[in-house]
Amino acid sequence: MTQHMTSLHLVPAQEADLGRYIDLLEEVADWLESRGIEQWRSGDFCRAAAFYAESIRQGEVQLALFDAELVGTLRVLVREPIVWPDIVEDDAVYVYTLAVRRGWRAHGFGGQMLQWAAERAVLFGRRFVRLDCMASNPFLAEYYVRAGFTERGEIDALFPPPVGTLRLKRYEKSVGPMK
Repeated sequence: MTQHMTSLHLVPAQEADLGRYIDLLEEVADWLESRGIEQWRSGDFCRAAAFYAESIRQGEVQLALFDAELVGTLRVLVREPIVWPDIVEDDAVYVYTLAVRRGWRAHGFGGQMLQWAAERAVLFGRRFVRLDCMASNPFLAEYYVRAGFTERGEIDALFPPPVGTLRLKRYEKSVGPMK
């Protein structure tokens, strides 16, 4: 495990990475659907390519590389008013589209990416890492709890079209000193 930890590194995605980023997310969406896990639908990432291109331009998308191979990704936001409308303080970073390529899932890369996000939160002077999943997804809910996150309730989050309203379960992990 130590060798993997030293070899995994996260880098900001560049505009030229959009295709392989979308491919990785679609691969994971296919895997989830094939197992009946409700989280992402196949084809949604391709349809939202312009959104993800903008997310890359904003510096939100990180690529997880093992040597030169793309093995995972996550998006880190500093605000999230749709899923966390009750939070008015800038006290967290928000993790989205956390994904690990299926052939690499046993290497602990998801946890390493969450740890990276926690380190970023501390660096930005934030006290929490927050994330969410579909309320009907016990697979991911259990993963987040095992990773040290505490459930913070459910919400009907109203995203712009074509997404619409999603019932989400929210999670939070304290990573910095309380103010």
